[in-house]
Amino acid sequence: MTKARPSIYVSLIAVMLSIVAENNPVSAQVNNYYTGTASNGQPVNLDLGSIRQVSASSLDFTYYLGSSRVYAQANCQGGFWTSFPERQINRPQSGATQRMLSKVCSYLGGFSSPARSSAGAALVFDPPSNIRSSPNGAILCSVRSPVYINVYGRSGQWYKTDFCGSPGYIHQGQLRF
Repeated sequence: MTKARPSIYVSLIAVMLSIVAENNPVSAQVNNYYTGTASNGQPVNLDLGSIRQVSASSLDFTYYLGSSRVYAQANCQGGFWTSFPERQINRPQSGATQRMLSKVCSYLGGFSSPARSSAGAALVFDPPSNIRSSPNGAILCSVRSPVYINVYGRSGQWYKTDFCGSPGYIHQGQLRF
């Protein structure tokens, strides 16, 4: 009987691991952070290696809801995240999604507050209020509850903000400073 070489075992293990990774993308994540079970009963796993800051209060990240990969952007000041490509705005509905958002936002040092923001901040005091792609332009998203948002400059009666996860404008009549 011929003795098998250790390199054959290593090769077999590598092949088996690649098959498992293809069939179960969550287990393949080296930087996986399990946050718990979502309100729909599916596990929530955050890819810590995917978190990237894109503005003073927003971060891009990837998470897994069950076996589905979701690309998203957290708005830490607003307490929500937007999933892409559908641009759906999500708010925590379970301890798992709250932990996920808190963990992502901890990469900014926690949830931003107007006092800690490097940009100016204003209160959207009487929602719903629309954020538009340009002054009087197409609606990017709507602010549905009173919240402080970052404002970066002014164009006439419109203030620039990143509340929707991308540059947009909100009318000064919707804001209090």
